[in-house]
Amino acid sequence: MSPEMPAIPKGSGEHPIVLVSISANDLAASSAFYSRVFGWQLQKMSAELIGVITPAGPAAALRSNVDAGFPGVVPYIGVPDVDAALKRAVNAGAAIDRGPWSVPMVGKLARFKSPAESLYGLTDTVSPTGSPHIPMPFGANPKPPAGAICSLEMYAGDGSAAARFFGDAFGWGSIETMPQFMGFDPGAGIGGVFQSHTPALPAVAYIYSTDVAASLIEVEAAGGKKTAEAMSVPGLGCFGYFTDPSGTNMGLIGP
Repeated sequence: MSPEMPAIPKGSGEHPIVLVSISANDLAASSAFYSRVFGWQLQKMSAELIGVITPAGPAAALRSNVDAGFPGVVPYIGVPDVDAALKRAVNAGAAIDRGPWSVPMVGKLARFKSPAESLYGLTDTVSPTGSPHIPMPFGANPKPPAGAICSLEMYAGDGSAAARFFGDAFGWGSIETMPQFMGFDPGAGIGGVFQSHTPALPAVAYIYSTDVAASLIEVEAAGGKKTAEAMSVPGLGCFGYFTDPSGTNMGLIGP
């Protein structure tokens, strides 16, 4: 991404990302980590699932018993009818990864693999506060509270194809921001970018921090591992990267 990144067209706002599932095979360690470093509020849902309330943006879930090779992060798109939305996605070129299932106190969910080669979910879960629009916190854009999931980076071998698919199936807006990056904005909730350079890292969720360097120190003190030093990009912000105690790759964005 670059300081001259163009404004991303807003989507319809009808299908925001409402939930981000984070792989956490060491569920106890990951739970303690996110609570300590980012102040996330945790609610045990089952022996393998913990629900998370973040300061803003989409809710999250920490999920254990995840098979090797499964993406560390799966974003779930809010839809009123999971079955109909899954059919629409398949008709647009997606493949079903897991058909609809229900989770008590959550709702109905399903997963699909997009034509852009990454995994996404669908859910009829509705946040009681809705999904206020959160633009990527770059430059002069408004900033979310610290600890909020504020952006996503999703692999797409063909960014233009990904943009067409999510535009047609879910009404998302998109624009090329620089070579190998296609910015997307559902029009409500958070957006992010499709990247075409690193298929080995299919999904990264970014958490907002008011001090990325300090957060990376806290990450390591709490059992995570810094994978890149804090890096400032003029006109955009500061970026940092880490793995949590379960080995899931995550990112930080700050001023």
